[in-house]
Formats: sequence, C-alpha cells, structure tokens
Amino acid sequence: MRKGISPLVATVMLIAITLAVSALLGSWFTSTIRVETEIIGENAAKQINCSSAILDIVDIICSSSNQSLKIALANQGNIELYNFSVLVKMNNTFYDNSTGGPNSNDPLNPGEQTILTYYCSNVVFCGANKTVDKVRISPSNCPQAWTETNVKKTCS
Repeated sequence: MRKGISPLVATVMLIAITLAVSALLGSWFTSTIRVETEIIGENAAKQINCSSAILDIVDIICSSSNQSLKIALANQGNIELYNFSVLVKMNNTFYDNSTGGPNSNDPLNPGEQTILTYYCSNVVFCGANKTVDKVRISPSNCPQAWTETNVKKTCS
C-alpha cells in the first residue's frame, strides 16, 4: 500500500500556500504603489508651485576696483526662491558660481529684491574694461524658473 497525503489534503494545502503568497505580494504591491503615488504627488505639487516663480534681473554691476560682480535680483512670482546658481559670460568666457545669496533658511520671498555679490578670484575675471555679455540665474528649488539677460556692461 502506498503512503502519502490524500488529494483533498493536498488541494487544501495548495490553496493555503497560494493565499499566503498572494497576501504577502498584495501587501508589498500596495505599499509600493502608495510610496510611488506620494512621490509623484509631491513632484506634481512642486511643478505647480514652481510654475508661478518669476525672477527678474534688475541690474548688473561689475567693479574692477573691488573685483566683484553684483546682480540685483527681484522675485516677482508667488513662491520663495533660494540657492541661486549664476552663469556669467564675460569676454566670451563662461564663469559659474552656485554659492551666495538667499538660502532655504532665509529665502527670497515674493515681492522682495536682493543683491547677489560674487567676488572675482583674479583680475582676469572682473578686470577693468572687461565686458559682461550674459547673465543667467537659476534657483535650486525651482530650476525651471531661471532667468537670463543679454547685456553689454563694462567693468569700471
């Protein structure tokens, strides 16, 4: 006589194992979908908020005497902006800087203006009679809210 489990017991065990595995996978799948939905929602909210960000470059002052470049910037949008990256084209050479100005603890609020001051590392950058051709500014919290201006300002 052969010994083994009866077909009825085998069927019940198979159904129990299938239900247990599906319960584990179902809870994993549900938590994964929940996390991904939250991330997508946060990114969508950020995109919507950033769509109301408007920056304006008010003035650019290049001083060869104290080797500095000052950029007056206005926040004309409806969202706080901070951690600005600046790209400057002077005499067909690009310079970038991602430090200075308002930060996340003290942002540039809607309706406010600030002056971003960058000190040049040498006379080559902000020397006398050097020309600022282009300035582009981008806040790190809303990079798509960048602003750019083409100017011909000579360092004095």
